[in-house]
Amino acid sequence: MKKSPGKMTWLILAHCYNMDGRAASQTITDRIPFLRKKGVTPVVISAPTGRKAIDYPHYQVFSPAPSGLKFELRHVIKSSAQDSFSGRIINFLLTMIILPFFLIEKTVIHLDSHWSWLLSASLYGIFIIPKHRPELIYSTAGPSSTHYTGFILSRIFKLPWVAELHDPLIYDNEKQKWHKYFFHKYLEKLIFRYADKIIYFTDQASANALKRNPGAKDKLSVIRPGASPAENWTQTYQKQEKIHFGYFGSLAAKRNLKKVFKAFHDLLQEEPDLCRQVVIDIYGTALDPVTMQALDAYNLKAIVTVHGRLEYDPTTGKTGREQVLEAMKRMDVLILVHGDDIFRCDEYIPSKFYDYMLVQRPILGLTHPGSELQTMLEENGFFAADSQNETEIKSTLQSLISQWKDTGLPDFEHASPLTVQGAVNQLMEIRANIVKD
Repeated sequence: MKKSPGKMTWLILAHCYNMDGRAASQTITDRIPFLRKKGVTPVVISAPTGRKAIDYPHYQVFSPAPSGLKFELRHVIKSSAQDSFSGRIINFLLTMIILPFFLIEKTVIHLDSHWSWLLSASLYGIFIIPKHRPELIYSTAGPSSTHYTGFILSRIFKLPWVAELHDPLIYDNEKQKWHKYFFHKYLEKLIFRYADKIIYFTDQASANALKRNPGAKDKLSVIRPGASPAENWTQTYQKQEKIHFGYFGSLAAKRNLKKVFKAFHDLLQEEPDLCRQVVIDIYGTALDPVTMQALDAYNLKAIVTVHGRLEYDPTTGKTGREQVLEAMKRMDVLILVHGDDIFRCDEYIPSKFYDYMLVQRPILGLTHPGSELQTMLEENGFFAADSQNETEIKSTLQSLISQWKDTGLPDFEHASPLTVQGAVNQLMEIRANIVKD
């Protein structure tokens, strides 16, 4: 197929798009303004879970299978009804209607809820590609259905295909659940065979994928997602009466605050007066069971404040992301938890790391010795502690509190070297190598 003359039109496939506060969405939506400045016309196919773009073509497509439809409808109802009582009633009724079909699907097909999006997105792509005549297909996501769609459309229309994997599709130590594992393993083989360029976010993820698929080194690139300031972000840092440690992001069984709480507990046992000087602020999530148990066991409720998820504020007009960045900037120290699964941690960097670097506040990262994250923290002048070493975590906290008392914890002077604009520049270099003008 011939591309549109004189235009750099890209078909962008992203299951998660324009969803406020979602890392997978933020990665691509933050890049759009920079891509457009470079002359790229984006044509986006996504699920209907985020806001629809109005200044460039954006097609929102539902998944046909019950699991995907249930997930997507829940987000559509939540965004349109603002989590009102009527919205919860509608969501409950639709869930009851879909439930029998959902149970049948889950009995037969053991895949992620978004797997069937590849069917509807591919069909939609077949109709819109002749209209827009893109020069390449760019699939960017965690969900595997996005990349299956990229494969299908690139083969049908003989278009260059760039596949950007936010997370590895498979891990070498992963338990091989036959449906999901082999579905993803087969897709990885397809990507390495047919994609013109394959992008990972970490060196280790790229290296491990290459071991599984030798001979494709020239196809691989590593692009750090980076972060860009929100439009209405004006917050500045000011030292407060208490030192505020902030955690932002999700929590789960293998990524929790148990070790952090234990370190604070031990510190307060040694220095009881600190309980009147320390605050732990938690944003963006409900507490997972492990963290909740630790909060009770270590008796820290007096110093912990759970703020929950920040959504769009109609009073101020600020998005959740704008509010999050402002809250980050108010913190004295930002806490980053890598997780307990050492094998997976070797292959990913928490997306919040890039936002943390953007606001130029001190970062304490709990990670594994020798990990890519530890290297990045230390190279940029931040603090890293062994996530399994409670004594090291406690001593690092103690050092930060002492510094806050004595000289304060001012902003870092140097701006983050990991920017969205830098990522887009790398994408444009890739485009120059695979598209024939």
